[in-house]
Amino acid sequence: MSAPILVATDFSARADRALDRALLLGKERNCTVRVIHALDFIDAENADWNDLENRMAQTVGDAPCPIETAFPEGSPPRAIAEETRGPGVELLVIGPARYNSIGDYFLGTAVDYVLRDTDCPCLVVKKRARTPYGHIVAGTDFSAASAYAIIEAAKLFPDVPVHIVHAWQVPFQAFQHDRYVAEEIEADESERLVKFVDDLKSRAPNLKNTTHRLVRGGVHEALTSESQAHDNDPASTLVVVGSHGTSGFRQAALGSVTSELLRTLSSDILVVNTKKADS
Repeated sequence: MSAPILVATDFSARADRALDRALLLGKERNCTVRVIHALDFIDAENADWNDLENRMAQTVGDAPCPIETAFPEGSPPRAIAEETRGPGVELLVIGPARYNSIGDYFLGTAVDYVLRDTDCPCLVVKKRARTPYGHIVAGTDFSAASAYAIIEAAKLFPDVPVHIVHAWQVPFQAFQHDRYVAEEIEADESERLVKFVDDLKSRAPNLKNTTHRLVRGGVHEALTSESQAHDNDPASTLVVVGSHGTSGFRQAALGSVTSELLRTLSSDILVVNTKKADS
């Protein structure tokens, strides 16, 4: 049996997407799914525990895999992050961020906090889970961090084919009128991409059949177009991005590209904490 999967729910219809995907993964991987509903201290003090247990049972329904449930207490984002530090938790599954108040724009949403404060990979589910993932699309800037994120994703989903994308642009393009400049940059970036992918294949056996593509343009646009091109159903495509660990500043912690993708991309997104890449 594989390591347990942790999924957080607030009993909303939006959270059902994450729960459905977690249960599907639990069935695929033959592992336990631990379903948690976090309560702040005031709610916990006044909770009707029989009602909470009933709501949890109704939410989980007839699960296709072993289930555990828990109601951790404290600030919900912090309580969820703390639960990921339990023994053997391999993956956290959560729903997309919701901007509940103007403060969210300055302090970051609950999802942002969880992503910053947990070491395990976090799967942010945006689409209803109909089928297993059919494709993984991962961006790279040729860094050790991006290599680490791709390898970790391949470990979690060893049977899903991986497609690696690198976006490139001509510096100061408005002032560059000679075509040979773009051709030289494209040739150099293409060579670097081939070397990067070959190195990944040598390090991870389940990346042997990895495909790759060089895309001229911005990172966000490249990942968006490639994720859409791989399948007509966004629910079957998983996009992999990296984060940079704990920080008091949202953009510094997640990276501006990661934050933008989480906000706008329609596919599910696996966020891998890449701070271990430097250790």
